Amino acid sequence: MKRFYRKTWFWLLTAAIVSVGAAAGILAILNPTHVAETAPEHADPQLRTRRYSALNDLSTIRTAIEKLIPDLTTYGSRWKLSERRGEDSSENRETIRAEVPVVVFIDDLQIELQKEANEIVVNARSESRTGDSDLGENRRHLLRILDELDKKFGQNVSK
Repeated sequence: MKRFYRKTWFWLLTAAIVSVGAAAGILAILNPTHVAETAPEHADPQLRTRRYSALNDLSTIRTAIEKLIPDLTTYGSRWKLSERRGEDSSENRETIRAEVPVVVFIDDLQIELQKEANEIVVNARSESRTGDSDLGENRRHLLRILDELDKKFGQNVSK
């Protein structure tokens, strides 16, 4: 009977290891790079450029993002605001940078804000500092911050 239990545990552990390996392989195939970014015509509708028409100035969304970033966590570690480039009055543009901890690694997040006519355009990019594939982690960072912005500033008016 003891031998039966040992064999059962061995096969259960083997199956678990194979399953985790297969899941990691699938994630690597689906996310072959270590970068995720928004774009106006992105193939993934969730990663399209955001446009918020309810905002009149960059300072409103900049302040909201600066307050939001330290409240977000990944695997229990808080995101950290690392840099903000001042507003360029001629371009109505601003960049916010953050560091996102992922276990023992750090991913870099960059959020570009630009005022165009009666709306604020938001583009974001998340990139791993090391490795060739991130298993979708940077995409999850972008979805997290974009979801929070969509909740705060209403429906995205992406074109």
